[in-house]
Formats: sequence, structure tokens, C-alpha cells
Amino acid sequence: MTSLLGALLATLLTLAIFSRAFADTRAFRWASHLLLGMGAGYVAAIALKSVLLPALNPAAWLHPGQVGIGLLAGALIAAMGLRFAAQPELRAWGLPSVGLMAGVAAALALAGAARGTLLPQLMAPFSLSQTFFPGFPALDALSVIAAALTSLGALFYLLPWENEGDSEASYARWLFDGWRLWGYWALMLALGAFLASMAGARITLLIDRVQWLLGLWF
Repeated sequence: MTSLLGALLATLLTLAIFSRAFADTRAFRWASHLLLGMGAGYVAAIALKSVLLPALNPAAWLHPGQVGIGLLAGALIAAMGLRFAAQPELRAWGLPSVGLMAGVAAALALAGAARGTLLPQLMAPFSLSQTFFPGFPALDALSVIAAALTSLGALFYLLPWENEGDSEASYARWLFDGWRLWGYWALMLALGAFLASMAGARITLLIDRVQWLLGLWF
């Protein structure tokens, strides 16, 4: 009986999510809110078990440094809770803790992107350890150098540059603009490939869910 109720509930929630393909239905909103609530509850439970409860362990308060870190963390958490206050002046006191959390998350993401993507791209021409064309080391080197130049062109396109006007035009400026244009088209191709892979993943997920429903009831 329990398995039947679970299968029925899973089927109803799946169909409620599928209803978004036709309209923004109330069933879709309820199912999506339930999904987001379950995700937030799971994250809160993990944070409580892995972060908060170990920090409240008396053994962690034996060192003065741990006491200071714990008090600072408690103050930041209390300040963040003020964001839910009804008074606007109290909500303003929670902005520093929220900004600190967002800044740390952005810094970690930027450091991860620089260390995992940008630096390997820049260092690839100096360490040709990958072999794309066996027996043709010159083509191998050119492919890595072209990838590095393309990455730099995309970076230059994303950076703000002032337009110096036609009077300041030169061969170097024309070459640099062409490099940025090359980076722009590389970005467009990369985004197109990313969107195509995302669409393929969504279609695969749809097929999997339909097969699951058919296998569950037929």
C-alpha cells in the first residue's frame, strides 16, 4: 500500500511539472515550490548536522581562537536573521552578513574559474602534454596556441574598451578589434554548444521520465 501511494504521488508530481509545457498552472507552482522547499530543507539539515552542531560541541571551545570564531559566526548568523524582521531599520543590519556571504561565494567561484579554467588555458602553450594530432607535433602546437589566443580574444571582448575613433585608427587597433571579434564568435559558438547540450539533456530527461511512468503503470 505504501509503495502504491508513493508511486501515485510521484506520478502526480511528475505530471504537475510536465503541465508547465502547456501553461503556468497552479499544479506546477505547487510542485515547484515543494521541490524548492525540499531542496532548501535538505541544505539546512546538512548545514545543521555538518556545521552548526559540530561548532556547538564543547570540545571545539577549548581553544581561544575557536571561541572567537564561534562568537563571530553566531553574530553573523543573528545579523542575517534580522533580514526577516518587519522593521526596515532592523533589516538593514543584516545586509553586511548577506554581502559577506555573497562576496565569499563570488570570490570562491572566481578563484575556481581562474585556477581551473583560465590559468590552464594560459599555461597550455608552455606544456604541450596533450596530443591531438599523433605524428604531427607542429599541428599539435598550433592547435594549443590557437586555443590560447581564442581564450584571450574572448577575455578581451568581455573587458570594457574605449572607442578611440577613426582618427586614432591604426593597423594595431584593427588587428586588436579583429582579435576581439574572433573572441566574440568563439563565445557565441561555445554558448550555442552549451545550449544544444542543455537541450539534449532536457530531452533525455523527458524520455527517461516518460519511460519511468510507462514502466511504473504498464
